[in-house]
Amino acid sequence: MFKSVSMEGMLLFLLFAPVSCSNAQETKATQTLAVCTKGKGCSFSAISIPASKVDQLLGKTNFWTAAATDATLILDKCASKKEEGQTLEEIDRSYGGSGKAIALKKIDLEKYLKERGCFACPNATKKISFRAIGDGQSMSSFFYLNLKAGEAYMPNEAFLEMNNGAHEGMVIDQFIRNNTMETYAVAAGKKYVSKMPLATSPAGRDAVSGQSFKHDFKKTGKTRKHLNTANMETEYTGMDDEGRTISFWMVAYPDVCLPPGKFDAYGFYNLGYVSVEGSTYLVTEITGADFQVKITAVSDGAYQFDPAGYQSY
Repeated sequence: MFKSVSMEGMLLFLLFAPVSCSNAQETKATQTLAVCTKGKGCSFSAISIPASKVDQLLGKTNFWTAAATDATLILDKCASKKEEGQTLEEIDRSYGGSGKAIALKKIDLEKYLKERGCFACPNATKKISFRAIGDGQSMSSFFYLNLKAGEAYMPNEAFLEMNNGAHEGMVIDQFIRNNTMETYAVAAGKKYVSKMPLATSPAGRDAVSGQSFKHDFKKTGKTRKHLNTANMETEYTGMDDEGRTISFWMVAYPDVCLPPGKFDAYGFYNLGYVSVEGSTYLVTEITGADFQVKITAVSDGAYQFDPAGYQSY
């Protein structure tokens, strides 16, 4: 089910993802909702509920209540952002639409969010720090796991930490999303982006089900404390795709929920979340015959990255 990876292999993998209203202060007639999907464009609707209600539904403070009078609220699954500069046509084109014949439909924001499980759990972005050991080498780093956006992000600072402060003068930022590794690199003053499909990688293999995991991996009976908390981790062992023993340590995470039918939400090094029997667990350690990857800290986090100016490599 899972393949063990040498330290050298891990490093190579990383380096090569208008409606009127009664309260003009809260709902402006020109504010619009855009429900967008990458590669397919957007559907648009007037926003007919108070801005304070929008903030409540999105779980954000002073977000839409501070939006401009002509702002557009963009939703991509559960990820939300506001756009105050682009036209509706430009927004549609940026998501792969034609940018033509823009028409407003009626979209119920609360219903949309409920149907996608967007407020079943807080699902805050997590900063995950880890240590990896293999082939006589050891390194530490971190990445961000954003379930709402469906992506994992390793910033340049994490690569510097991983390589003790240097990687040949390059600036590297990396994403895992949509079963693809996206690498953004700056070298010799030029910006490049490359994309590598991960269809055969465990990081993008949603076809693996909870039932399969239960069949292939069994509890050993060993437990331990999760970091410096009172929560307990449980060890599971099984066989990887090459018939070698591999073990997982996992801990229940009640403030994280995966969408119905989704088994895993992995980040870098296959650390991330899995859904087993209706509960979400954080995979805190993966150990094989010649490697170990272990989480050393978990906290809520946030990140920003500007992809402007990068050209395909």
